[in-house]
Amino acid sequence: MILIADSGSTKCSWAICDQNGNQLDEESTIGFNPNFISQKKILEELRKSSLLFIKNNVKQVFFYGAGCSSIQKNQIIQEPFDIFFANADVQVGHDLEAACFAMYNGEANITCILGTGSNSCLYDGKNIYENSPSLGFIVGDEASGNYFGKKIISLYFNKLLPKKLIKIFEENYEYDINIINQKIYNNSRANVFLAQYFPFIIQTKENKTIKKIIDKTLDEFINLHIKCFENHQNLTINFIGSVSYFLSNEIKEAAKRHNLKVGKIVQNPIKSLINFHAKKK
Repeated sequence: MILIADSGSTKCSWAICDQNGNQLDEESTIGFNPNFISQKKILEELRKSSLLFIKNNVKQVFFYGAGCSSIQKNQIIQEPFDIFFANADVQVGHDLEAACFAMYNGEANITCILGTGSNSCLYDGKNIYENSPSLGFIVGDEASGNYFGKKIISLYFNKLLPKKLIKIFEENYEYDINIINQKIYNNSRANVFLAQYFPFIIQTKENKTIKKIIDKTLDEFINLHIKCFENHQNLTINFIGSVSYFLSNEIKEAAKRHNLKVGKIVQNPIKSLINFHAKKK
């Protein structure tokens, strides 16, 4: 049995496959980002999942995760996985790798992740090039779920939301400033908490105030994380992640403003990852 996992900070999608790469089942757990989770918590979550019942039959695990960008970070994932999947060969890689492998169609392209966090790279089929660093949710993650969450919270408390949007906000989202501050400043998964406000963007994106925020934020992402690559105007740009998926029309509009060519926009690369690993066998 083979497991293929694609993990953001919020959610990890697992494909359970046979030795020939045929998907048998699927599972989801919380996201395992080594920047925000302990090894103890990883083991606890794995033991709570249905993976507990098949772990002894698993021979290979291919895990691609947000935050898995160095040997030290990868070890935070690798060690509890080696304990839990004791009979398996575990390989830990970056979520950018998963995105590149899933989106590659034989030509060099720019691949962008817009989920709880954000990132971008250029992939030529052999090498992954990152020209702009991922600075995390405090100073980076432009156009991500947590980035939009910060924008909405700021608008609300600074009384810049239109009245009809305030009602929607207060009916659906936490707005007690003490609770919000506690969730942000005393919480190892503050980025996930902030991203919980992103659906408000989707609910209200036809409003002029929200549309202006979306357009400005996407322009910012393009200027920082796409235009940093030479020849970007001649490359196809692919997008992965929930933010990409739910703002697909807005992304295409932003691309037109910057004379960019958009390729695929998908919410989750897991199906394409299954195909990628099946072809490697």
